[in-house]
Amino acid sequence: MKRLWASLLTVLLYGLAQMLPGFIIRSHILGDMSKMETAKIFIYMQVFLFILAAFLIILINLKIKNPTKLESGHKEPKRYIITWALLGFCIVMVYQAIVSIIYNLTTGAPQNSPNTERLMAIAKQMPVFIILISIVGPILEEYVFRKVFFGELYNVIKGPRVVSFLIASIVSSLVFALAHNDFKFIPIYFGMGMVFSLAYVFTKRIAVPIGIHMLQNGLVVLIQVLGEDAIKKIQEHANFILHLIFN
Repeated sequence: MKRLWASLLTVLLYGLAQMLPGFIIRSHILGDMSKMETAKIFIYMQVFLFILAAFLIILINLKIKNPTKLESGHKEPKRYIITWALLGFCIVMVYQAIVSIIYNLTTGAPQNSPNTERLMAIAKQMPVFIILISIVGPILEEYVFRKVFFGELYNVIKGPRVVSFLIASIVSSLVFALAHNDFKFIPIYFGMGMVFSLAYVFTKRIAVPIGIHMLQNGLVVLIQVLGEDAIKKIQEHANFILHLIFN
């Protein structure tokens, strides 16, 4: 398959997975339902469509016969994917900590993302939504914002690789940040996008930014959905197991 068609289909499938549930609900095709029933059906449709879109997007991109110059280059061995993902995750965590400190110093209070709080509220009511936040969402977003937007821009911009990277990463990261509809938190999403782009360029593997993104979202879910008490119990069990192994 030609890369242009694969890129267009990737964006189209992502858009349909985002918008189709809302269109179906607003059209009243399913008849009159209570708000609770409507919300549940919406979430289940969203999760199903995201999983289907992710599956199709992965298949489509595996069929590309003319990859970008980025993915045509030497790739990091697959055995290092997890290592790179963990390194990128640590960088994202440090960046977010710095931005949070700046927010606290300038506003005088901790800042919480309305977008994140909304998603976490849904996840607490319907745990199946955690699949979308932690696993499927990062896959779709990285294929769209990194492989398509960043990758195509990086491919067409002529000149030194540093210039190509800066222009492509800034544009794609800004689009990524705006897509989250959290204007106060654009610096956080923008920085995340830059780290994801850098990881993609270094490794030439889309699996690496996907892994970083999954770890980032997974940590947020772990903290906000499970709560501090559950995390402490997990730590206690882990410490007990490590004690049995090494003592």
